[in-house]
Amino acid sequence: MSDADIDDDFDDDFVDDDDAKIVEEAETSVRTRLSSLEKRRLIDNLLEEKRLARELKDDLDDFDEDDDDWDDDI
Repeated sequence: MSDADIDDDFDDDFVDDDDAKIVEEAETSVRTRLSSLEKRRLIDNLLEEKRLARELKDDLDDFDEDDDDWDDDI
């Protein structure tokens, strides 16, 4: 095996390492983005639940049980 063959083998390894780093960085970026989207979705759901609960509470506060034709004093 000549020295040129040995050098060629090492060059390929470095290219693979660079490619592996690029792929790893891309995967990390995608995971971070997905995590951020998931967090945002959970926050949106929580805010919607709070809004609905507040709306329901307001509706119940405005509800008049005596708004009928029956005399409740009997």
